[in-house]
Amino acid sequence: MDGTGKEQLCGKINDLPMMDPGMHMLGGEKRIVFGPERFWPTHVMRCFTLKPGGKAASNHHPWVHWFVCIAGQGKFQIGDDVYDIGAGYWVYVPEEIPHSFWNTSETEDLISLCTVTKEGDTDPLALTRGC
Repeated sequence: MDGTGKEQLCGKINDLPMMDPGMHMLGGEKRIVFGPERFWPTHVMRCFTLKPGGKAASNHHPWVHWFVCIAGQGKFQIGDDVYDIGAGYWVYVPEEIPHSFWNTSETEDLISLCTVTKEGDTDPLALTRGC
């Protein structure tokens, strides 16, 4: 609810509360944009912000990711392949494929929207599936 008692249907991502990004997100922030408690019962769209030099540790798990970079520059590794990413790039990560991404800038944040099924909104390293 917003301050008027109405359901909030629009807002800024940076105004959403920060969540614990987990052990695999070094130098990162996480916010839930949509999910079971915010308009989407089956999936979770997270906004990840990696500070300069920040990295998501390599991990794998039984769910896919849909990833869109909205700001900054970085690299995304899927299996043995490494891709350059920046604002406007999308990435699809198949299930059970080791993957990681990191910020290559010394001055800019790397900001992305990452969608998973609701079961996938967890810290993958806590599942002992890190690589």
